[in-house]
Amino acid sequence: MRIYGAGSLDDIRACTQLGVAGILTNPQGFDQYFRGELALAEITAQILEATDLRAFIQIHGPTTDELVERARELNTLDRERVGFKVIADPKGFRAIRILQQEGIDCIATALFSVAQASAAATVGAFGICPFVSRAREFGIDPAAMLSDIRRGYDRLDDSPEIIAVSMKGVGDVELALAAGVDAVAMRYPLVEQMMQHPLSRRAETLFASNWANVKGEVVDYLTSGVDGEAE
Repeated sequence: MRIYGAGSLDDIRACTQLGVAGILTNPQGFDQYFRGELALAEITAQILEATDLRAFIQIHGPTTDELVERARELNTLDRERVGFKVIADPKGFRAIRILQQEGIDCIATALFSVAQASAAATVGAFGICPFVSRAREFGIDPAAMLSDIRRGYDRLDDSPEIIAVSMKGVGDVELALAAGVDAVAMRYPLVEQMMQHPLSRRAETLFASNWANVKGEVVDYLTSGVDGEAE
């Protein structure tokens, strides 16, 4: 039940401080946060400066050879920490196979089926990124898809890591985790939502009167007026 971070450089720093498993990127983030001002190599360098974690950089290209060459080039920025996200299609799977054999970890992304998950395992991918909310938009039951992939991967000795992405809220996160994924990936604001629950705040508030009776403890920041007992 690991978490991968994503988003802006500030999001990446916040996720790194929290201790996430790594950083994932995509072209929407490149567009939103870098606004066409930097080349992909420059974006990668800035991400590496913002975190000491592994960063999986999404790449694209019209052929397997071009995907492989792009990955090799960017991997020189940090051979230990730079991996790649590659679209789950024939050219992408072939590229993943080549790069994994060279020791460059790759994630098959934009994945929507058990069949694609099987292909990812066959080529030795480090991981897969099944889409949750987008799958639902296309009429796919994301919980069933993720559960089926989990059951299939559990039959393998060495399967790719299942990292669920494209989640619109904590409900999607919990759906993915309940389906058995290894990890979820998201921007820091959603990570913050995951760490909160109204009952946790209520419990903290209920303890206010107890803390007030401990010499030197300040409880002004706690909301007063909540009745009940905390266990």
